[in-house]
Amino acid sequence: MNDILDYFNIPQNCKATKKLKTYLLEQAPLKSAEKKILKESTKSIILQYILNQSKINITKYEDEDKRYIEVYIMVIEVFNTQKIKQISSIIQSIFQKPIILIFQQDTNISINITPKRINKSDTSKLVVEDTFFTDWINLADKSEIENDFLESLNIQNQPYTDFLSFYTSYLDKIISFNTSKYSGNLDTNEEAKEILQEIQKIETQILELKNKIKKETNFNDKVNLNIELKKLNDKKKGFKEQLCN
Repeated sequence: MNDILDYFNIPQNCKATKKLKTYLLEQAPLKSAEKKILKESTKSIILQYILNQSKINITKYEDEDKRYIEVYIMVIEVFNTQKIKQISSIIQSIFQKPIILIFQQDTNISINITPKRINKSDTSKLVVEDTFFTDWINLADKSEIENDFLESLNIQNQPYTDFLSFYTSYLDKIISFNTSKYSGNLDTNEEAKEILQEIQKIETQILELKNKIKKETNFNDKVNLNIELKKLNDKKKGFKEQLCN
């Protein structure tokens, strides 16, 4: 299969196929910099499926912290793969729904899951808790683990208890896939999830520190920053070794 949506096997009555790029550029409350990113880095933004209780046998979930009434599945074709985190931040903030976001460039895809919670100061709004991406997968040249992961996305492999359990199931599969880079398999647990989150935080810190080192002109300060960078890399290595054990 070279169409990522085929792996999800979503019932046709959930089909939406709504083109959103023009709406986002012309009507959404975006900053000019955000509009620039969407305009220059995306070819199309399409809401492919809307899953709700009227269309599929999954009940909504609501409590004081979470609101999972329905789930959107969107596909974004991108020109620039380096901008997907910024694009995700824009899309996930604009739409007050849990979204399975699929980035695509030719036959390469990356899936983004972003859990959200209710904003305590404005309960009509949701705010992002955290965000998770898969590495890029070439649908035309998949490894065995990549193929197993893609097949696990089938809607029939997810719990129908409620939309929180349903969405969280996809999150767990992404975490399992990401940890497979270090463990060599798709088995995971809560500890592996926490370790992966720590690795992602460290990778962000490493990137920020590298950019800071490039701009630093004082020799002594640059030396100190490089020492800090080595400590972060050692810490990241230690977490990776835990995943391999």
